Amino acid sequence: MYGGAEVVAVITANTLAQSGCDVVLLANRKVDQAKTEEMVGESLDTSIEVIVDPAFLRPRGPFHLYESAVRTLTFKKKCDILVDTYSCYIFPWIDVSYMHFPYLNNYEYRPKFPYVKTPHLQHVAALPYAILEKNLESYDRKLILANSYFTAKAIEESLGADSKVLYPPIPSTFFEKSFENRRQTREDLAVTVARFGWGKGVELVPEIAALTDKKIRFIMIGLAHDPNVIQTVRRRIKKLNLEARVKIMTNAPRQDIKSILGKAKVYLHTTKMEHFGMSIAEAMAVGCLPIVHNSGGAPEFVPEQYRYETLREAAEKTERAILEWSPERENEMMKIAERFSQKNYSERFMTLFREYVESTYRKN
Repeated sequence: MYGGAEVVAVITANTLAQSGCDVVLLANRKVDQAKTEEMVGESLDTSIEVIVDPAFLRPRGPFHLYESAVRTLTFKKKCDILVDTYSCYIFPWIDVSYMHFPYLNNYEYRPKFPYVKTPHLQHVAALPYAILEKNLESYDRKLILANSYFTAKAIEESLGADSKVLYPPIPSTFFEKSFENRRQTREDLAVTVARFGWGKGVELVPEIAALTDKKIRFIMIGLAHDPNVIQTVRRRIKKLNLEARVKIMTNAPRQDIKSILGKAKVYLHTTKMEHFGMSIAEAMAVGCLPIVHNSGGAPEFVPEQYRYETLREAAEKTERAILEWSPERENEMMKIAERFSQKNYSERFMTLFREYVESTYRKN
C-alpha cells in the first residue's frame, strides 16, 4: 500500500536520477512499477538501482528504529550521500532527512534525566537512541527537510535542530486535466479519505454527519488497517440511523478514490494535529472544499473559513460549503493545491540539495 511517505520517496528518487545523479533505492519489497505509475503518475526511473531488503519489524515499533539503524548504516557504504525520506529517525550517518514528524522525542521523552515520561517497554527500549538524538547528535552537517512549518517547529523544539520546509508533492495524477476541462456535476457529498486506524478521527465522521442536513451524504474511504475501528464506525452509523447517508469503502483503488472526489463538493478531514495532510491537498487539487480541524500543518494552506474547532462547527461549515460550492471556489482550491505540484517539489528539493552539497562536501 502506497502512502505519503512512499510517494515522497519515489518522487525524490526520480528527481535525483533525472538531475543526473546515480541513485540506489533501498526498498522493503520489489517495486511494483504499475502501482507506482498509478499512485505517482510516473514509474520509478529505470536508471535507479533497487536493492530489496525486507524489514521484519513493525514500523515505529519499540525495536524498529534499531533495525532501521542497521539497514541504513549498511546501505551507507554503497553511496556518497544517504537520503532518508521514510524513517523519521536522524541517524549520525544520514546526510539528508525528510521528516514527516519527529515522532520519538516529541512525545515520549523528557529533555533531561530521568528522560522517560512513561516507563513502557517501547519507551525504555528506544531510550538509548532518544538520548543520542536529543543530546549527542550533531545536525550541522545534515540537511533536514520538514513537511510543514508545524513540523519544523516541532523539530526545533524537540531536537534543537534547524530544518528547511519542503511541502510534500501531490502526485501529478491529481492534475491530469485543466481547470476548463474539469467541469462536471457535483453532488451534495462529503468525502473522507483516511486509514481506518486509531488516531485518525474517522469515528467522528458519523457524529458530524448526524448534525448536518439530511440531504448531505458522506463516503468514508480508507485502508482497512484496524477491524476494530471499522466496527466502531459501523456501530455509530447504525446508532445514529445514518445507514442511508454514510457509506464505508475499504481498500478502494486509487482511480475510484479520485473519481469519487471529483463528484464531491466537500472533503471532510477529522484528524487533529495533522503534520501536513496530503489527502487534504489532493482533494483540493480536484476541486473539493476542505473542512479540516484547525490544528497542525493544515492552517498553512487551508483558508480560515474552512477550518473548525468543534464537531458542531465542522457540521455547520460542511453544510455551508455544500451550499456555497461553485466552479469559482473549485478553481480557488485547485490553485492553492498547485503549490504542491511534483514540479515545484522537485525544483525546490534540487535547489536545497545542491546548496547542501556545495556547502558541506566541496569545501573539504
